[in-house]
Amino acid sequence: MTTPQPCARCGNEIPAERLQALPETQVCVACSRAMGGEFTVYLTPERISKEGSLKKNYGGYTTRKVRKPIKPAGGE
Repeated sequence: MTTPQPCARCGNEIPAERLQALPETQVCVACSRAMGGEFTVYLTPERISKEGSLKKNYGGYTTRKVRKPIKPAGGE
């Protein structure tokens, strides 16, 4: 069981269920909605074609999550 922690934006307690689902979260659900999500996710297609080939063969995708800046709730 995870220990509840305070939200980095408003100071309210983040529910244990949210921390179990997203262990890296730092904001509560209400603040996440207000911010438009806590992370920006970038997808990059992986090219598996031969070097110099004009044919573009793509394999899977590489994902990268970047945390949005967290400003205090009153600062918007």
